[in-house]
Amino acid sequence: MIDYATLAAAIAKLEGELAAARPVGIVARAKRVESLAVIAAACGREHVPVAFLAEDARDLVGELRDWVPLDDTLTLPPAAATGPRREFETVPPQVVVATSGTSGPPKLVDHSWDSLLAAARLAEQWHGRGWLLVYDATRWAGLQVWLQALLTAGRIVAPVSRDPDAVARACVEEEVSILPSTPTLLRRLIASGDRSLVSALRLDRITLGGEAADAQLLSQAKTLFPQAKITHVYATTELGEVFRVTDGEAGFPAEWIGRPLPGGVRLATRRDGELLVQLSRDTAEVATGDLVERRGNRLEFTGRRSDVIVVGGAKVYPKRVEEVLRGVPGVADARVYGLPSAITGELVAAQIVVHEPLPAGTTPDQVRSAALAICRERLEPHAVPRLVDFVKQLVTTPAGKVPRR
Repeated sequence: MIDYATLAAAIAKLEGELAAARPVGIVARAKRVESLAVIAAACGREHVPVAFLAEDARDLVGELRDWVPLDDTLTLPPAAATGPRREFETVPPQVVVATSGTSGPPKLVDHSWDSLLAAARLAEQWHGRGWLLVYDATRWAGLQVWLQALLTAGRIVAPVSRDPDAVARACVEEEVSILPSTPTLLRRLIASGDRSLVSALRLDRITLGGEAADAQLLSQAKTLFPQAKITHVYATTELGEVFRVTDGEAGFPAEWIGRPLPGGVRLATRRDGELLVQLSRDTAEVATGDLVERRGNRLEFTGRRSDVIVVGGAKVYPKRVEEVLRGVPGVADARVYGLPSAITGELVAAQIVVHEPLPAGTTPDQVRSAALAICRERLEPHAVPRLVDFVKQLVTTPAGKVPRR
């Protein structure tokens, strides 16, 4: 366990080294959260640009020419003292973060400390809380979690893995009250976590991001954690936080389209349903790559444009097929993705995780048959999975999301 006094001493030491060397920038190569916090604070106080790069974005370091790498030793290498030095103290330091690569290869995005901390909650009710960190600490979502925790004198709890039992045990033993998570990880915790541990969780807030949260998951979370306020955050590495939904329903109110939201954000949609975001009157409209459709008085996310499966010219939205599969008795989770086909271009494939144990007398083959029957009943013929595999656990990306390509 690392306390704030230890952090403060490490920050002061690194500040001194940065002041002497005046590097043009720092590439944070540290793996420990406490080291990243020290680097962030020291660079911010000394007005030194800093880059946080996840493992899958390390190849991009070539774009940061002359920047100095800094690891968990928190000691500048000797070359920093003789290398290029920054000249303009008054220039606001940049904070460089890499995208997760969900819709293409990772790329570097420039931010300022103001934009990085714009979503921070500093009110008294946020102070002194226990925060679970299941995100990669160098990605946008992970940065948001540990920066928010530090700004409010909180505790950062990092489980040994994303295994649902490890997550639940860390929450219980360290008295975590705030759980930031992707819907995928929350669904795994609910479906596969040890019942005694999950029932012992005392969560005040659950903040979902990175993927769309469907109505079934939101309902399950509210049933298991009735005292928790559940928030779904829509954010991207490029734009930062765009909006929050706190009413417990999937998607967001359709009336938000075309009217200013808090902070001056405006939302719009293209004819094909792609969500467009304008952060302010002074910024350009940005195509997000996320698709939405109207269902009653809500706009619900149907997935990313890059995830759409095209079968013989017809579009299939994996998220919709997954929602149907998760409603099948015995199915704990599902992943739907496209496979190349010489005849139709692509075909729909699915991976299914079954509840363990299955109800007495139920076999995986029966679950498969039931899943296909319900898909044929509720989906168009081209959207019915042609290949169904059973897996113990769905693979997730380093960002905690389920890949569909």
